[in-house]
Amino acid sequence: MNSGQAGMAGERALALSLCVLMALPLPAASAEEPSPTVRERPRIGLVLGGGGAKGAAHIGVLRVLDELRVPVDCIAGTSMGALIGGTFASGMPAEDIERAVLGIDWTRTVGTEGLRDRTPIHRKLAGLTYTNNLELGIRAGSLTVPGGLLKSQDIEDVIRGLVSDARFTRDFDRLPIPFRAVATDMLAGEMVVLDRGDLSVAMRASMAVPGAFAPVVVDGQVLSDGGMMRNLPVDIARGLCADVVIAVWLASPPPQAGDLDSAVALASRSLDVMIDANQKAQIATLGERDVGIVVPMGDIGSADFDRVPEAIPLGRAAAEGMREQLRRYAVPAPAYQAWRQAVTQGDGTTIRLAAVEITGLGRVNPEYVRAQLRQVRSGAEVTPAQVTEDTGRIFALGDFERVEYRFTGPREARTLEIRAVEKSWGPDFVRFDLGLAANGNGTLQALLRADHERTWMNPRGGEWHNTLQLGQQTLVATDFYQPLDVRQRFFVQPMARFERDLEDIYLDSDRVARYELREAYGQIDAGVNFGTRAQLRAGLRSGLVSATVDTGPPFLPETDDEGDSSAIVRLLYDTRDAVGLPTRGTLLNVRYVHSGSWLGGEQDYDLVEGVLVKSFPWRGDALSLLAGGGAELDGELPANQEFQLGGIRTFPGLQRGELRGDDYWYVGTSYLWKLADIQSLFGQAVYAGLRLQAGRMGERIDAAVVDDGTLYGIAGSLGGRTPIGPFIISLGIVDNSEWQLQFAVGRPIAEGSIFDEIR
Repeated sequence: MNSGQAGMAGERALALSLCVLMALPLPAASAEEPSPTVRERPRIGLVLGGGGAKGAAHIGVLRVLDELRVPVDCIAGTSMGALIGGTFASGMPAEDIERAVLGIDWTRTVGTEGLRDRTPIHRKLAGLTYTNNLELGIRAGSLTVPGGLLKSQDIEDVIRGLVSDARFTRDFDRLPIPFRAVATDMLAGEMVVLDRGDLSVAMRASMAVPGAFAPVVVDGQVLSDGGMMRNLPVDIARGLCADVVIAVWLASPPPQAGDLDSAVALASRSLDVMIDANQKAQIATLGERDVGIVVPMGDIGSADFDRVPEAIPLGRAAAEGMREQLRRYAVPAPAYQAWRQAVTQGDGTTIRLAAVEITGLGRVNPEYVRAQLRQVRSGAEVTPAQVTEDTGRIFALGDFERVEYRFTGPREARTLEIRAVEKSWGPDFVRFDLGLAANGNGTLQALLRADHERTWMNPRGGEWHNTLQLGQQTLVATDFYQPLDVRQRFFVQPMARFERDLEDIYLDSDRVARYELREAYGQIDAGVNFGTRAQLRAGLRSGLVSATVDTGPPFLPETDDEGDSSAIVRLLYDTRDAVGLPTRGTLLNVRYVHSGSWLGGEQDYDLVEGVLVKSFPWRGDALSLLAGGGAELDGELPANQEFQLGGIRTFPGLQRGELRGDDYWYVGTSYLWKLADIQSLFGQAVYAGLRLQAGRMGERIDAAVVDDGTLYGIAGSLGGRTPIGPFIISLGIVDNSEWQLQFAVGRPIAEGSIFDEIR
């Protein structure tokens, strides 16, 4: 604190003391007392317990304290209690805290809402797995996992926005209200009371639930959630300032025996028991002068951040029930107003930047990181929200565990230091995925997939990708994505690929054969990325294709290692909120292929294919419109390039790949009714669906036997995005009298058209 700040603090303290002394009632004078004495009020220590999302109830308690005019002299908090308590200690009034917390988009802060739209287009196209978001690392030949399964970037941004300029106060005794946050040192297994440093870091450390969020490393200590040691830090408040403690804790109904019938439930309950034990020990220390406020939370759980608006009134109701006990510590209106003015801080809405520094990088090119800054630059006046937006864009690059920032220097010329922490489990990453599909005929198909990626192999950001997939479709692929400029707008990408598919052949809906299709080729693409939403690429491919009969009549036509050399152009535009079962956004995917005799090719054909999908959210439900098609423009398509329709995603009611031919069109619409949320913060929900579609396959391979012309279908479904990946159960009916009951979960098994990429 500089001398000017110290002088201002001294003036506020003097004003507060004078107002309190003048406002408090004086005792009656007696003949024995030469002068009156003043009764001093006790110092109030506020203690806010942990409880995840339930901790929003603390805001309701703060509102009642404000209405009763109960001043607070110091605060101690744990986990969500540290978030609310630290914000209050930084000088934000309870009313403003409530407004700020209710304005938080928890699906973005804790969940993944909006992250895909900020992700670079080349990584968006590579995608996360369908069945999970777990990204493993490789170190010393062993697999390693991240420190937390959930991202903490947006939580940290929210905290930094809440405490604002209080981050400049390194000694928490010098905050508008002295404050302590409680964390657990995972190395020593001991409680850590955080009393100095960056206030936002202390609050984040206190909230770092082990396994869910990565711990915070401070001065060699690995800090996680303080609830394991002191979920209700009454003793910390007494040691800090408290003559009287007002303690607030959150109570949920105890589980029933039937709720503890799994290993996961028991493991979770064991943590609750440990927290309850240390909390009860602290509650037992409350005396007659103290006030204990227990908030019954009903069925609101620690992870129910979407129910924060419901939690706040519960805290208010609990505090209202203790109104008479709290009223003992109320002060007259002038004294409370003086206290409020003394502890309220400005919000620091704009900051003038003298310089912007990027630190903490080892592998990632600093100029690439700096190129993501759109509003933050030297000489600019920025708001905390603008800084958060730019640092959030850096985090979305996918290279970092978190992106921190702090301001240094005088208020009139701040230096913004952005510290990007690279993923400690990289630069080699592995993801695993699986997919299953079945239909009412008893056919079961499966695949298991592993993807490897090595990032930042050179200063331009070169990435090496490898894929191994086993099952219905076997795939071995490798490629090297090489940006050509610092901003990574232009790129080249050489690749090699071997694929083996087992595909059924149908004549009038009867399976008559199974072909084994193989292709092996090398390819090199060049392209341009348009922001995070679009990519245009063109490339040359050369390789061998073959089609042999696996089961079926031996007289069926076969090809053996014929050369196929092609030029390919592809345009993709993608704003979907998710790959599996999107509920909003647009996908446009168009490709043109020209195959000729050059480069040793034996095939001669041209084709074009495209799909357009538009999804709209509607009152929690989702409506999708889709259209697409493909055509042979010249020559004769080889077996591996023939278009296909049929399957749970392309045409429910038909079997996978039932229609094969040289051209097709398709239009459809689907409506998804949300039945129940699984994890609303992560977009996980169960939907009932209705789908209408029409399509036609031209030049069918079974045209000599049957040609149904345009087919119309309707399908009902039950599906959704879940912790084990997207799933769908569908009953489809087609106007040619066919129907199919089908099921799919996880990574989709390809059905032979560009529609494979829409769900």
